[in-house]
Amino acid sequence: MPELPEVETIRRIVERELAGRTLSSVELTLPKLVRDSPLPDLELLVGRTLLAADRRAKVLVTHWSEGLSVLTHFKLAGQLAVLRPDGTRIVAGHPVPDPEGPFPHKATHLTMWFDETVAYYSDIRQFGWWRLMPSDDVDDALAAFRFGPEGTGTAGFNRDDLAGRLQRRRIAVKQALLDQRVVAGLGNIYVDEALHRARIHPRRSANDLNPDEIDRLHPAIGWALDRGIEQGGAAIRRGKAYPRDGFPTVHARKDEPCTTCGSAIVKITVGGRGTYYCPVCQPEPAGVS
Repeated sequence: MPELPEVETIRRIVERELAGRTLSSVELTLPKLVRDSPLPDLELLVGRTLLAADRRAKVLVTHWSEGLSVLTHFKLAGQLAVLRPDGTRIVAGHPVPDPEGPFPHKATHLTMWFDETVAYYSDIRQFGWWRLMPSDDVDDALAAFRFGPEGTGTAGFNRDDLAGRLQRRRIAVKQALLDQRVVAGLGNIYVDEALHRARIHPRRSANDLNPDEIDRLHPAIGWALDRGIEQGGAAIRRGKAYPRDGFPTVHARKDEPCTTCGSAIVKITVGGRGTYYCPVCQPEPAGVS
């Protein structure tokens, strides 16, 4: 995380709290944060107005006056905090720094002042990046990622297309769904949730799913992402889930009861990623271990 629901939550915060405001000052303390950037100096944004915020998959796109835009990828641990003039705050993304704690944090690498409203970008892992470019270059920059369709009810995400993309992957379905060229925006949390909802074992071969399984998986992906967006992102703290209204159902809930059958949730590793599933609702296919 942050995955699509978390980044969509950040996009909505930026749209609501910062759009229409002019950047008065910026402080960057981690120069490598701005990398592979056509325009490497974020100081170019000072004096410009943030016009709008878009999103493609897990990439936030902010558009600024006078034809500039920024692509931001939060990777594994990016967080955005906006502090209002009255002292209230809105925080989304990774749970570290503590949303209720002091800002800037030692992991805060970028501070942006919009007069009395302040935005802090923090990243304890330092994998995230910002890219400043002419707005006319945004479409080509996003196309270079070769993102697949998003699983949130967009026209490009249909059952047969998903089946075709999975049919070409001779790997575990968990790994296939993490490939952004298959379904854009899915990450570890929401793949686990979708597979549990669809009653599919995460090690099941992607190219061996039968039509009934595809019929269950297609809406389950949209369900998982939509639930995440409704909640402003899944609540995961130090590797443990704090479900709200029964979600997350399996991710980060090792040894806790399955919300469907009551069996203990199991944690395994698939493709190097910690993976959670119910051994009763998602039986292991023969020959797989």
